[in-house]
Parts: sequence; structure tokens; C-alpha cells
Amino acid sequence: MADTKRQSMVGKVATPNLKAGGGASKDVGDADSNLYKAVGSRIKITCAPNNNVLEGTLFTACNTTNAIAINTAPAPPNPSASLFSQPGDYHIIPFAHILSFEIIGLGERAPEPNAGFDGAIPSIAKVDMAALMAREEQTIREMKKKDAQKGKGVSREAQEIFDTLARTLPTRWADNQIVVNDAVLVQPPYTLDSIRAPAGKEQSVVQVKKIIERYYQKKATATPRKGG
Repeated sequence: MADTKRQSMVGKVATPNLKAGGGASKDVGDADSNLYKAVGSRIKITCAPNNNVLEGTLFTACNTTNAIAINTAPAPPNPSASLFSQPGDYHIIPFAHILSFEIIGLGERAPEPNAGFDGAIPSIAKVDMAALMAREEQTIREMKKKDAQKGKGVSREAQEIFDTLARTLPTRWADNQIVVNDAVLVQPPYTLDSIRAPAGKEQSVVQVKKIIERYYQKKATATPRKGG
């Protein structure tokens, strides 16, 4: 009876080959598409641009990222074996690269499953969109901070001096001037004589001068002498 039910379900989700144009995007990308319904099943898929053929378990079909994830690890020798025992070898394929696909086995699903994610075994948890957005915002903040640490239109030496100061003290760019501790200015050409600060910031000036002095001393030592 189980075999009869399995064959019946295969007939319901079986699908003709997709083509690159026409109605392919609807068949692939919609939530009610055959691919979405086949999550957890074994499929064979042909992909552009070189007609590569992949066979494996469909892990997900996502109409947000417009892509599928397929696990091409071999199916367990025992058809009734749990997919938990199956190793993972995952491939991400954009919908636009799918030339054709066919369902070759339903794989393991929960009793009386719904189409798509709900009946897949192992179960597929919902994506935590709030966590993803927070991670995206954090990445953007870090990228902006990193970009702010790069001087615009300054020499390589100026950037090296900035990086040296930034390893020890709060440092930022203000046009082509280096601002340290929100008080000390290091102006072009970034030498000891080009350090400026308001009254009362003498201690910060001493710190900045020591760091820049060590930078130039180290650079002079590392520079090879010309001649014999």
C-alpha cells in the first residue's frame, strides 16, 4: 500500500523538462511550483551554461534568493534509511541556470506531509530574517568603518603613518589631515614639525610624536643603503 501511495505521489509532482525561456521562471520560482513541492525529493537537474547534470536531494527552493540548494551526496543504500545518515555535498544553483529537471524519487518525508518544506526529513527550520538583517547591518557598519580608515588622495606613507597611530590611539581622517584623540592634527607632510594641537593637549602631542618618530626610525632602518 505504501508503494502504491508513493507511486501516486510521484505522479503528482512529476514535471516535464524546463526550458530557459517561456514559462520556466513561473514553474521554478513560484511557491506552488513543482520544484518547491519537491523539497526533500531526489531530483536530476541539467544546468547552464555547459549542460552539467546533477543528481541529489533537493534541500530547498527559495523564491527570495531565486536559487535552489541540492545535496548531491549518494542516497543511502537502504531506501528507508534516514537522511540524517546521509553526508552533505551541497550546491547552490540560480533558477536562471536551470535548463531542465526531473524528480526521480520522493526521498523520506513525514507521514501525510504538506508540499514543500513542512514534510521534509530532516526538517528545515525557518530562516531567522531578523538575525540576517542584523548581521547585514553589522557588516555594512564594519565596511563603512574600514572605508573611513582609508585616506582619500593621500600618499602610501601617509596611510602607513595613520595605520601606525590607529593601532594605539583613536585616529580618523579629516580630508588629508590625521586627527588623533579628537585633538591632535598631523598635517601634510606628516612629520614631527607638522603636528598641531590646542593648549592643554601637550600629553597627547607627546604620544603622537613618539609614535611617528618610531615610524620614521623603523623605516630608515628598513631602507637598504645604496651602493656597496
